[in-house]
Amino acid sequence: MTQDAQARVAEIYRSHAASVFRRARWLLGNEADAREVLQDVFLSLLERPNQLDGFATISTFLYSMTTHACLNRLRNQKNRARLLRERGEMPSEQLPMAAEERMRVRHALERLPAQLAEVAVYYFIDELSHEEIANILGCSRRTVGNLIERIADWGRSQEVPCLSK
Repeated sequence: MTQDAQARVAEIYRSHAASVFRRARWLLGNEADAREVLQDVFLSLLERPNQLDGFATISTFLYSMTTHACLNRLRNQKNRARLLRERGEMPSEQLPMAAEERMRVRHALERLPAQLAEVAVYYFIDELSHEEIANILGCSRRTVGNLIERIADWGRSQEVPCLSK
């Protein structure tokens, strides 16, 4: 990697690291995992700076990259938790109501296919418009509408009210 590319990634880090961290912390629910996602996102950018080429803005790239990294981490955590439960090593805890609701949303996102989970985050959590989501995904607003309808149908069938509006 050239020094110019390294300097560019360093500048992007200085100007966007806080927003990447906030998004990861909200989606994952803890600072340790959020810090790891922050490192993963920028390490990936250092290793492959040409990833930015297909995106209109750096913010759009980082927003999408952070969402993907968080959803992958949630899926990995789900698999680890399942394995621990199967071995009888998972403690049961009583969570406060706000934390329970966040856990419900995270659990629902873990069960959705990757593309639907990404759209669900953008629409139901971030409250982005169809047009904003279409710009991030590089598809039409109609496609976004169809994906949101699939998510809502799934949410109703799985009795997940937060994804069935």
